Amino acid sequence: MSIGNAIKFIKNSDFDSSFRKSLYKLNGITEFKEFQIAEDLEFSDAEFEEAFNHLHSECQFAEQADNLFNLKHLFELIIGHTK
Repeated sequence: MSIGNAIKFIKNSDFDSSFRKSLYKLNGITEFKEFQIAEDLEFSDAEFEEAFNHLHSECQFAEQADNLFNLKHLFELIIGHTK
């Protein structure tokens, strides 16, 4: 598991609509974990938070920060929904 994987996950969620659609289809935490393994994107909740904070610190514009927060909420909804 790594922060790099969490950063890649966040960026894929932002720029890759098919990746994002795959996330919407997940049913349960087991499927999410399997998805992470299949995509080689394993990370913990703490690593996700650290990745989010890192990317947030790089935002130069309010719009970038808003988009990042939207992605974080998407992740929380997906994970919250699957737990």
